[in-house]
Formats: sequence, C-alpha cells, structure tokens
Amino acid sequence: MNSSHSKTSLFLMEIIIAILFFSLASAVCLRLFAAAHIMSDQDKNLNNAILWSQNLSESFYGSGGHLLKIKNLYPTAYLSREDAESDGTIILFFDQDWYPIDSSLSGAAYEAMLIIRKDLADNVYADVKDKEASLKGNAITGKIAILDIRNRSEKYMEIPEDGSDVLFENTVDVYVGEY
Repeated sequence: MNSSHSKTSLFLMEIIIAILFFSLASAVCLRLFAAAHIMSDQDKNLNNAILWSQNLSESFYGSGGHLLKIKNLYPTAYLSREDAESDGTIILFFDQDWYPIDSSLSGAAYEAMLIIRKDLADNVYADVKDKEASLKGNAITGKIAILDIRNRSEKYMEIPEDGSDVLFENTVDVYVGEY
C-alpha cells in the first residue's frame, strides 16, 4: 500500500509542477501579447504623426509659407493670429482614430501644431550661407509638432519645451525674398 501511495503522491507532484509551468508560460505569453499591442499602438500613432507632419510641410511649401492659405486648406483648423500676413499658429485636433475634429474639442486625442514666423533671410540661413554673401529679403520658417494629448485636461497652445507628449517634430522654411 505504501508503494501505491508514493506513486500517487509522485503523480500529483508531477501534475502540480506541470500546472505551475503552464501557468508561468501563459503569464509570459500574456505579457508578450500586451507588449505587442502597446508597440502596435505606438507605431500607429507615430505613422499618423509623420503623415500629418508631412501634410503640413507640403501645405507650407505649396503656399509659400502664407499663413492664411495654409489655414484655408484645413477648414477645421484653429488659427492663432499674431500677424495676419505671416506670423501665427495653426492647430489641428484629431480624435482617437486620427480623424480631424471640428470646433468641439471634447474628443480630441492628438494635436498638430504649425508655428509660422517671418524673419530676415540672413538670420534664417546664417548657418548655411557663404559668410561673405548677403541674402536680401525675408524667409518664412515653420515649426511642426504633433502631440499626444490623450492624458491632458488642457490642450497645448505652444509646443512643450520639455518635449513631453511630442510624437514627432520637424521644421520647414522657404525663402520669399522682398515681399
């Protein structure tokens, strides 16, 4: 009877070890699936941020950096005007699925910002021009930032200096001469 009892105990011990092993393996698999889901979400957001940054860049170049022409391309955009000619900020808001949102911002999850400034061409291109040459006229610069605002109660009106919530950022410029 002892032999039968020890075989049963050994069999139960093997089953407990097998259950423990499969529990650990399933926990590792669940963590891998969760990590893959998070990475997929981050990848989707980065791709959309790059796409909207490219859209704003092409709008900037296509309009010669003209603030109101760019705004007219995006009817749902918010325009913060400092100078109607060239200086100001265009802000677009997007929902969770990256569709542009109109004036009701309650469902805003992402924000695209294009800050446009007019400056002397000599200042804008000081780092790349010949030291002896002088550029006449002006250049218009743009700074584009795509922000994740899902965890914020307030929307950004400026690009955060610390880079928090910035998914993608780039700059654009165009030489406009003496206009």
